[in-house]
Amino acid sequence: MELRNDWALFKIQLTIAFKERFYFVYTLLVPIFMVFLNKTLDFQDNESIYVYWSYIVVTTVFNGFLLNLVRLRESGFLKTLTYLSGSRHSIILANLLVQLIIVQLEILLFNLYVTFFITHVSLLTFVYGLLTSSLITILCAAMMSIFFVLKIQRPIFNYLVGGFFTISVLMLGVHPQGFNKAVLTIFSPFQFVYGLYVVPCSTVRFAIFLALCSLLYLMISLLVFKKFSIGERLR
Repeated sequence: MELRNDWALFKIQLTIAFKERFYFVYTLLVPIFMVFLNKTLDFQDNESIYVYWSYIVVTTVFNGFLLNLVRLRESGFLKTLTYLSGSRHSIILANLLVQLIIVQLEILLFNLYVTFFITHVSLLTFVYGLLTSSLITILCAAMMSIFFVLKIQRPIFNYLVGGFFTISVLMLGVHPQGFNKAVLTIFSPFQFVYGLYVVPCSTVRFAIFLALCSLLYLMISLLVFKKFSIGERLR
């Protein structure tokens, strides 16, 4: 097989993503189930919906971007794709583009479910979700790229990252203030993504803080992917 352009590479990544249907249980069905359990709450407050959007974005990036690249690298398929395409960065960008599409689709389906079975979601909220989720997904991937520098055995890697995300999910419903809010925003991808969604409702100081965090994560991700190894394996 010869990869002649980035479109062929994108189609391969898209095929891989949709073959992993089990992950959609975590990224889409779980938030739908949770919003069904909490349907007695007042969802006219958009900030309540942003919590579920944040979960969708982070779990999609985690499963579709982070773990997918780790699996491709460990299996040796990442090296093969790199040799065929001529650039490992094309593979990373194609993977990220696939996740952008999946996030948009999942948030759209989630909003439709809430509209038809829970409460009305305004057209403005639909548009806001579509316009902001792509940028937020990119920033989330940049933040989580730090996990690629871990030089540990894969079982330990899975337990460590899984435990981290479990704790982060449990704290997603927490709305801290002051210093605690800043700390959680820096270290928890769920709080960081949620903070990005609620920027229109935030103070100018917190919006500037989020902008600085985003810039920092983008710089870190550039350094990480510049040295990203296509053959290194977590054993």
